[in-house]
Amino acid sequence: MRKITILGMGPSAKIRQVDMANHVIGEVWGLNNGYNTYPDLMFSRWFELHRYTDLVEEYKGQQHFHRIENLHTPCYRLEPLPIIESQVKYDIVEVFKHFKTNYFLGSPSLMLALALYEHDHGQEIEEIRSWGLDFSDELHAQQKQSWTFWMSKVIDRGIKVSGTAGDFVGEEDNDVGLRGIKENVGKIIMGVV
Repeated sequence: MRKITILGMGPSAKIRQVDMANHVIGEVWGLNNGYNTYPDLMFSRWFELHRYTDLVEEYKGQQHFHRIENLHTPCYRLEPLPIIESQVKYDIVEVFKHFKTNYFLGSPSLMLALALYEHDHGQEIEEIRSWGLDFSDELHAQQKQSWTFWMSKVIDRGIKVSGTAGDFVGEEDNDVGLRGIKENVGKIIMGVV
């Protein structure tokens, strides 16, 4: 069975950046301009799911596409991108028809949904690990709720979660009247109590 590591560029990746090769398992999936964060890693897949017009504006021209091409790995995209020879169309409609929802916020959720789609279609996954998908900055904070939604589907399928992929599970409840209940239920489920 497959193991997949999804790498973002947030704080939980930066502390492992110098030896990230020791923290990844199986297929390594990267995105956007993460090639700057992990210049020495070999990637199995690259994801650039932003619109072409936004990419040209954000990355100021074609250099971004050359950098992705130089990774020599399949690049998953929603629309054709220039320069990159090994492109794979991410069939977003087909993927989300399968799940009967169009709920996603951000590229990490799109990556996770694709992994689950493939799992459901016979490419079974044993473990999903992530680093650097912390959703801690203002621009990406909204994406955490979508990541949590898709991670719940990972857990429902019995796929092991590691790295920081499931950190949301350990969050303490802000509702003081419910604090500790989740932890006690977890102990009961695990047979600790």
